[in-house]
Amino acid sequence: MKSIDSIVLLFVVVSLAISGCATNVPAPSAGTQAPLREVPSLKVVTDCGACQVRSTVPKLIVQGYASAAANSGAKVAPGQEATVSIQEYAARDDGARFLVGAFAGKDEIKAVVTFQGKQFMVEDYYRNAWLGIEALATKIGEMVFERVMQ
Repeated sequence: MKSIDSIVLLFVVVSLAISGCATNVPAPSAGTQAPLREVPSLKVVTDCGACQVRSTVPKLIVQGYASAAANSGAKVAPGQEATVSIQEYAARDDGARFLVGAFAGKDEIKAVVTFQGKQFMVEDYYRNAWLGIEALATKIGEMVFERVMQ
């Protein structure tokens, strides 16, 4: 008799659990959603003298910035603009990076960001065999977004 009661109880519990999962939950109305934040668009310039910045680096900085904005729910506003000025730049050869890793030197970007009359520095480097200047440029864009949002 106990086994029949246990089976009935199990059946009731499972039925309630399944029916609870299958109910329709109304979608939140548009009026209750938080408004999108707007961030300035990004312009990247090179101001490091005779350095040779790879042509993909400015695009990747902007991509990293836009990706970070999208991930946080912010919208890039075309009416405002922040300027990223690359002050120092060093990139390792990809072959050397793969072969000798940290012994090949480091990929480094130091940049000054100007927005609404304020300036701040963003800098980072990679010294490993896996991540190169492209990944660093994307990370710099993400760092710019974080600082602009402060």
